[in-house]
Amino acid sequence: YISVSVTQKGRQTQNWKVGDKVFERVSSFKYLGNVINEEGRISECVKDRTQTGNRAYAANHHMLKSKIIKRSVKMQIYKTLIRPVVTYGSETWTLTKSDENLLRIFERKILRRIYGPVQEGDIWRIRNNEELNRSINGEDIVKFIKAQRIRWLGHVKRMEVGAMPRKMMEGRLFIGRRRGRPRLRWMDDVVADLKVMKIKQWIEKTKDREQWRLVVEEANAHPGL
Repeated sequence: YISVSVTQKGRQTQNWKVGDKVFERVSSFKYLGNVINEEGRISECVKDRTQTGNRAYAANHHMLKSKIIKRSVKMQIYKTLIRPVVTYGSETWTLTKSDENLLRIFERKILRRIYGPVQEGDIWRIRNNEELNRSINGEDIVKFIKAQRIRWLGHVKRMEVGAMPRKMMEGRLFIGRRRGRPRLRWMDDVVADLKVMKIKQWIEKTKDREQWRLVVEEANAHPGL
């Protein structure tokens, strides 16, 4: 048995004992594919997922470098066999800029393999980030995750008031927060994305499944996200 307590940095938590069972304290562990650490940060999970994604990429590398497979098919291979390995459960993530950068670096490596280099005269060069972004119409992996978070927000908001996922999402801890800039909470992060998209009265819009689906589709390629 192991346990992990989400604590402030530097604080120590002893092993837990419940009856005759002892739960060993660890700094992190993996649960349902997500790495959970003692500080409640997602960065360790993102690193673990990109490493797993690299293994999925290696397993399908022979198809992505094939000259007889169309780019459109290669993109489908990426979106169905590689990206889901990285983004599974990402609806619950609160990303930092560092996390977003790591995810985009991972994806660009694969896109450069799919789209190949560019010839300029007698010289071949790798595609730059702007060229890759245009190739995928701005629908990168970070925007995909943010769109999935918005989709999940609408799904939970349409649940009954007493449903556990909704109670957990809307719940509040009435305790003081540490001095300095507070860490961004999941709801804060998602609502900030909706503000960037200029989505007004979003709570009302979540009640209409079709209208919310359009918001999710917009998020997939929104230039501000």
